Amino acid sequence: MIARRSSLLGLALLLSIRLPATTVEAPDIDSLINQSDYVVRAVVKTATPEWRQSADGRRYISTKVELEIRDVIKGAPPSPLVLDLIGGRIGQDELILEGMPQFHVGDEQVLFVHGEQSKMFPLVALMHGVYPVMHEAKSGQDYVMRSNGRPLYSLQDVAQPMETTAKAARLPDPSARPLTAAAFIAQIRARAAAHNSSTTAREN
Repeated sequence: MIARRSSLLGLALLLSIRLPATTVEAPDIDSLINQSDYVVRAVVKTATPEWRQSADGRRYISTKVELEIRDVIKGAPPSPLVLDLIGGRIGQDELILEGMPQFHVGDEQVLFVHGEQSKMFPLVALMHGVYPVMHEAKSGQDYVMRSNGRPLYSLQDVAQPMETTAKAARLPDPSARPLTAAAFIAQIRARAAAHNSSTTAREN
């Protein structure tokens, strides 16, 4: 679903375009890893909205997000890594694609990315392919969140529907701690390596 806000002047410019549905079934962690060409920990350097034109001549807003890669977890991404995401705001005109996370300069995330530049949605499973990294000053630890702002406590939580997680009535054990970024990345690397070893063994 696309929500659109614009001024009266911008209304004539910002035309609706037909996009694929953005309701995405939550993948499990192995599916998320296997569908990704790159998995990186990165910081947003710039997020630049631009007017674009579709094949049928309609204008829309897209945001070019340049990332500074802090850690390559899987694959061999270009540096800088640039994502072209549908949606953004220019002046009074705003195009919002429900399910597409928004990026702001300075944000740090673990991202699961399709490598093909021609893909309309470069993030694997949209909101399920983005894991913000939050720094806790008290402990000095970096923790991983889901893109809806809920802490990630285990890899199994990746497969939970985003809506259910956001509205969950049952809170985790108060003594539980979210996954640290280091633990999350180490587990992704281990699973990616295990998958590569299994694939190589089958090919031989």
